[in-house]
Amino acid sequence: AILIFYLINLRGLKLSGLVQSILMLIKISMILLLISALFFPDKYAIASSTTTEFTFTEWIKSLGLSLVAVSFTYGGYQQTINFGQEVSQPTRNIPKGIFIGIFLIIALYLLVNLSYFKLIGFDKMKNESEIAFVLMEKVFGGRGAYVFSGFLFLGVLAYVNGLLMSNPRVMFAMGKDGTLPHRFAIKNKNDVFPLALSVFTVVCIIILFFSQQFEKILTFSIFLDCFGMILSSATVFWFRKNRTEDAGDSEPYKMKWFPLPVLFFIVAYLFVGISIVISDPFAALTGIGLLCVFIFLYYLRRIILARRSNP
Repeated sequence: AILIFYLINLRGLKLSGLVQSILMLIKISMILLLISALFFPDKYAIASSTTTEFTFTEWIKSLGLSLVAVSFTYGGYQQTINFGQEVSQPTRNIPKGIFIGIFLIIALYLLVNLSYFKLIGFDKMKNESEIAFVLMEKVFGGRGAYVFSGFLFLGVLAYVNGLLMSNPRVMFAMGKDGTLPHRFAIKNKNDVFPLALSVFTVVCIIILFFSQQFEKILTFSIFLDCFGMILSSATVFWFRKNRTEDAGDSEPYKMKWFPLPVLFFIVAYLFVGISIVISDPFAALTGIGLLCVFIFLYYLRRIILARRSNP
């Protein structure tokens, strides 16, 4: 799938954007199909009366673990800023798109979870790894569930295509400002960054080779996301302190109730990161090790460039 989307993205943003729209349409259709199960009350599971005793500490740990999957579910909105150069009126359209998208996703996923709860029941869900398949099998039978799984797989591939669309643009920006070699900022005739796209594709395949289970990839990815989210949101403090006047706007980094939203955001992702360290230390150590390697390469490149400019 990665190689297929790599070839599609080499053809340009217009084609990859069209493919992304089709895949997202399939994914949303599958989610709506899951929600439609609510219209089959005769299939509802009998409410279980079993209760489990747990301590406050256990509750906090379980909340932290659940937020790993939740972060993956609602994440992705931050990728839209990477297309700022290619979006018309980005200061208006990007925030608008993020808010509309987030509210739609919240509504869809809350309804999906209500559907799971009503038709499968909480106790049975705890022991199922393929909840969507179980739900479809209960409503439409085994054959319908397998057809649904095939379409849902196509919808999930939108995540892969989205990453290949977005992340090479970060590498392009880094090549443009000199953080990466300038070759990363070179475009071809299709306005594609071939080196950045190729390098990111290779990195994705290497990660898959070493982490071949979804849970491992998810935990590893979200742990790295925690670093990225915390550090990028913290830059708001720096920008507000060191801002320069823009044309027509003397305060370009305005934010309501500052700094509470930023601090809440940072604490939330810090909580998720600590939860991963407690539940899966190996994934956390792998992520920290990878970060250290790239930080080392970053400063090594700066030292080499400094010596070249001052022989």
